[in-house]
Amino acid sequence: MEIKRLYYILALNATVFSGYAEVVNGSVDSPTIYDANSISVSSDLDQGWHARSASFYDLSINDIWFGGLTYQPGYWFGQIYTDNSATTNTIELSFDVTYMGANIQTPKLQYTIFGANVTDISQTALALNVDDAPAGSAWTLIGNGSVTTPSIGSYATEVDFGAEGYKYIGVRFRFSGTTKGRGIDYATAVDNISLAPNSVIPEPAVIGLLGIGGIVTLVARRIARK
Repeated sequence: MEIKRLYYILALNATVFSGYAEVVNGSVDSPTIYDANSISVSSDLDQGWHARSASFYDLSINDIWFGGLTYQPGYWFGQIYTDNSATTNTIELSFDVTYMGANIQTPKLQYTIFGANVTDISQTALALNVDDAPAGSAWTLIGNGSVTTPSIGSYATEVDFGAEGYKYIGVRFRFSGTTKGRGIDYATAVDNISLAPNSVIPEPAVIGLLGIGGIVTLVARRIARK
């Protein structure tokens, strides 16, 4: 019984490292993207990526590649996922740019992030075909902005989710920028989209937990020998 209790303590410590939710298919392991001008909690929850004019996107090689209308207004991709207030305070929005067209200048990934606590379809509508005022009345704006992406590489920005958190999170993204020259290579691709704490617990606490874990393991071994 003592051994079981000690391992239970270790399991509780482990949950400190994993107590947050994530976007669905953020690593783009699944090649599915649904066509939608608008999504809602009641009809599209935890389904993964949706987009206006989904046929312009390609997820077949494990990233979200967008080759047309990149710089036209009103073309967003996004999703709604269950969070249950797991994500709070300052977190990091991070992603990788895996392809950048030769005829793009001043490229950016725009984002808007919302939180809601109800499921009503009319109140949780989240538009993917407009730039301004996209969210139904139940949504609270958590953060919006853009990240400049001058080249292929990894990028991140901080977003404050507040102290209470939300049951549902809605996210929207859009590639933007300007074109140059007469070329037609305006494609952009993004991968590994993540909304997660910068560090799940402070570094001293991590060290403390590792030390406690080692002590508990030694005690468990001695009990087992007896």
